[in-house]
Amino acid sequence: MKRLLIIVAILFFAAISLSAATLTVTWADGNVQVQKGSAWVGVEVGDRLDSSSTVRLASGAMVELTDGQRKISLTATGSFLLDSLLKQGANVAKKKEGAMDKLGKLVDPKVTTGSTTVAAVRGAAIEPSKDTVTWMSDSVDVAAVMEEGRAFARDGDFVHAAQKFDEAAGAADGEDKDQATYDEAWALAASDSSAQAVKLLRAMPAEGIWAAPRALLLARLDIDSSAKPEAVSLIQSGLAAKLFVGDDVDFANSLLAEASAN
Repeated sequence: MKRLLIIVAILFFAAISLSAATLTVTWADGNVQVQKGSAWVGVEVGDRLDSSSTVRLASGAMVELTDGQRKISLTATGSFLLDSLLKQGANVAKKKEGAMDKLGKLVDPKVTTGSTTVAAVRGAAIEPSKDTVTWMSDSVDVAAVMEEGRAFARDGDFVHAAQKFDEAAGAADGEDKDQATYDEAWALAASDSSAQAVKLLRAMPAEGIWAAPRALLLARLDIDSSAKPEAVSLIQSGLAAKLFVGDDVDFANSLLAEASAN
């Protein structure tokens, strides 16, 4: 009987270890907390959380977590059970990859995301910093730096592509700045740093020639990061303003349907 109880206990704890995953916080912005018993504790980059945990985001907060193979990005206010988000991961990744390839043609016609799972591991915890390049704005050859970024993107090195586009964005003005920012956001999303991409896109102008691509990419990433209400608002506003043309109208409607579904 004692041996049987030991075997049952071993199987029980083995089942727990298989069902739970450890997630590392790779990036966080704003007030992000994890529930510990009846209390809420602040989350910082480098913290390790069990996937059975519930996290809470205040208004404007964002967070990215990974178990080394899968990535969770959250950009909406509210409380979220990490396990349920991990279970949705494969379906989310499949839908995101097709959209990213379509929207990536504006970055470079030859670019493709390939496997976003591989990119997620490579891109974890890397965030370009505009503060380090702004002072160089008088000497940066924006066109040359943008081409360097595109070359990295074509090679599937989305982390370094994002860094080059960030450098260009810090030196450019007007529509050139908007293009560099869009390209940086796309590259970040391609490396599965979707929350960082959302932060950039939300700060971009909602008008001009990059307004439509921005709205489509932001809506896709909003859906993937549990911010569906913003995605609905973006697409509805864009359709009402006839922001989208050609195939983008159908694409926008498909995003609207997905964002509106429960």
